[in-house]
Amino acid sequence: MLLDAVGRRRRFVVFVVLCILSLGVLTDQVRAPDRRRAGWLAFAVEGVLAPLTAGLSRIGDKVGAARAMLTEIGTLHGENARLRIEVARLRAENAQLQEASKEALRLRSLLAFKQQPYHTISARVIGRDPSHWFSTVLIDRGAADGIRRNDPVVTSEGLVGRVIETAGSWTRVLLLLDPRSAAGVLVGQSRDAGVAEGQGQPMLRVKYLSRDSDIRPGDQVVTAGLGEIYPRGLPVGRVVSVSRTEADLFQEALVRPDADLRHLEEMLILVSAGQVAR
Repeated sequence: MLLDAVGRRRRFVVFVVLCILSLGVLTDQVRAPDRRRAGWLAFAVEGVLAPLTAGLSRIGDKVGAARAMLTEIGTLHGENARLRIEVARLRAENAQLQEASKEALRLRSLLAFKQQPYHTISARVIGRDPSHWFSTVLIDRGAADGIRRNDPVVTSEGLVGRVIETAGSWTRVLLLLDPRSAAGVLVGQSRDAGVAEGQGQPMLRVKYLSRDSDIRPGDQVVTAGLGEIYPRGLPVGRVVSVSRTEADLFQEALVRPDADLRHLEEMLILVSAGQVAR
């Protein structure tokens, strides 16, 4: 340790001496502009100090560049944080606009449906039982609005179900997919009659179709209007598959509902003229 201290002291003394000599040389150069008058000592000192000066200059340049880079990084970090906040705001705004656009399309479709020859009452879904998702929904209109039991309920795409319970300001709607639901229907171009029944699943089952009926996947299914609940011609769904065996007297079809019964939000209740609240 003592030797290291002595070594550092010697290097410091040499550095000071070189600085003094350099100062002397510079002073001499100022006094004698002719470079040759500076003598051999000036050239010797300049030769020693030139690398040191160049090294210090490079270090200074690197320090300046590093400082500028740190400043730029800090600026970019702040700008990046600002941009993240702006992106989050724009995403939220875009989501709101998309939802508003979807709602506008749904309401426009419902408005087009209201041009049909029915008296209609528009309503929104306000409740749904998660454990019986395909069974019933609650809507925000009721008896005070002229709604009565067994009134048909539709969306712009097709039949939803019927009213099974109503009070002053709310109504419970039984969906087509509930096992308690059934509707007389006509299938395909042949208009063969059958009964569409719910299964508590995303598909309806149409029963009692004639075994000779030419029913194919993609055929449209509409209400037959044979009972006292559903008017004739309401869209119900499309055939997905047809099944029958040699021993069966009838054939059956699985039908996917036209209305999106899993994501109901707005709907229309079809009422008779005397029911509409004044």
